[in-house]
Formats: sequence, structure tokens, C-alpha cells
Amino acid sequence: MDAVLIQSILNGFLLGGVYAAYSAGFSLIFGVMGVVNLAHGELIMLGAFTSYWLFELLGIDPYLSLPFGFVFLFVFGYVIQKFIINRVIELPHIMSYILTFGIHLMVANVALQIWTHDFRSITTSYSGANAAFAGLNIPYSRLSTFVLALIIIALLWLFLERTETGRAIRATAMDKEVARIMGVNIREIYAITFGLGAGVTGLAGASISPFEIISPEMGLQYTISAFCVVVLGGMGYMPGVLWGGFILGIAQSLAVTYLNAGISIAVTFLLLFVMLVVRPTGIVGKGLVA
Repeated sequence: MDAVLIQSILNGFLLGGVYAAYSAGFSLIFGVMGVVNLAHGELIMLGAFTSYWLFELLGIDPYLSLPFGFVFLFVFGYVIQKFIINRVIELPHIMSYILTFGIHLMVANVALQIWTHDFRSITTSYSGANAAFAGLNIPYSRLSTFVLALIIIALLWLFLERTETGRAIRATAMDKEVARIMGVNIREIYAITFGLGAGVTGLAGASISPFEIISPEMGLQYTISAFCVVVLGGMGYMPGVLWGGFILGIAQSLAVTYLNAGISIAVTFLLLFVMLVVRPTGIVGKGLVA
């Protein structure tokens, strides 16, 4: 097989892991609450800025700052859901779309006022470093985020399957009225779920900070990519996030290699359109509780 093709597929595979890392929270929130979080990209942005400022001010390595990104965004997401989104959660879905879009605008503009339009980046001793294997180049940073995606999805699955809170989340996703009758506090479960989804998204945002440009305006592109990933993999189906990430990552990488870099965003929308028309339930056709 052509070495260029193999390298392109490998790059796409690693890129798919990056996509999966920051799409897992989006999928979790939708799977439980049916909310398409249009402020998802801003959670990634806040996670990346958390990592950036800890590195700039305290010299903390981006990968050591991952727990800080998780905790900060978990609290942020929990508060947003408990005191704002819960007020419209029982209303038609369009209300939650409008509200999360409003949160997207508010967070992005506040960040813009605080941090301005400046682009920022993190330069570490391993920035740009690659591992060479069988003639292939493997970027350390993307490989780390790929591994992180696997860990995030495995831990989320274990949490949902093995813990009491996780089982309450699954019960709420299956039938919230029955869960309420059984004594589950639905609004509290929603707040925990949104906090958990925001937390893993912030963690992923911190993990991409060593190799992505950081700015207050970065959020929208990540929201679009995450939406495409979860549609490809199945809305609310956690393992499907990996499938969706790999499909999108490899398709974009091949497009960049054999066509041009500018067409990668068109590939995203084309895949999204085809999947919504042909198989709207995703590649696997399962939900969170399947």
C-alpha cells in the first residue's frame, strides 16, 4: 500500500480520536436529556484556556492540568444546568436550543472581552515531536489525546454501568417518568449529567491545547464537528463516538492529502447530510442505553 495513503489514514485515525475526545460529552448530554448543546464548543474553549493560563502563570504542563479542566467545567456545567437549563427542560426542545445558543453567545462574548481576539498557543518541550515507526510519523500530542479519548469513553461506560448515580442516569434516559416514580430526582440527575458532560469536554479541551490554536472564537467549529461525530456514531451512543470520530477524521485526512485543505469542512457537511438522509440513527443505530 502507498506510504502516503497509510500516513494519511493514520493521521485521520489519530484525528478521529481527538474528535471522539471532545464529542463524548455532547453525546452524553443528548442521550440523557435530548438537549443539543449549542454551547458545546465554548466548553472546549474554556477547557483549553484553563490549560493555557495554568501553563502561562504557573508553568503546569497541559497534560497535568487535565484534572483542573475537568473540575472547573463540571462545576460550570452543573450550575448552568441546575439554575438555567432546568427551567426549560420540560418545554419543547426548541427552547433548550435557543437557550444553549444564547449561552454560546454569552460565554464567547465574555471571553472575547476578557482575552480579546488574540490567538494563543502552548509551546512545550515536546511540541511538534513525533515518533517514527515503520516509516510513519506519529505526533506525540495527538497520540496522547487519542489514548485519552479511549480512557474517557471507557470510564464513562464504567460509571454509567457500575455506579448508583450512573444507573440513575441510564434509568432517566430510558424513561424519566418511571425513574421519577422510583424516587430518582430527575432535575438533579440532569444537573449531574450536564456537569459530567461539560467536565469531560473541558478535559478534552485541555488535552488539545498543546497542538491547537486557542482563542475565544474557536468554539463554533468544535460544536459543528462534535455534532457531526455524534450523528455519524449514533446520537447518545457512547461507543459510537469513536466510530463517528474515526470516520470523520479519516475522511478529512484523505481529503486534505488528495484534494486540498480547504475542502475538509465541506467533507464534514457532506457526511452529515448523507448520514441524516440515509441512516439518521447513526452507523450502529443505538442510543445511550442500548
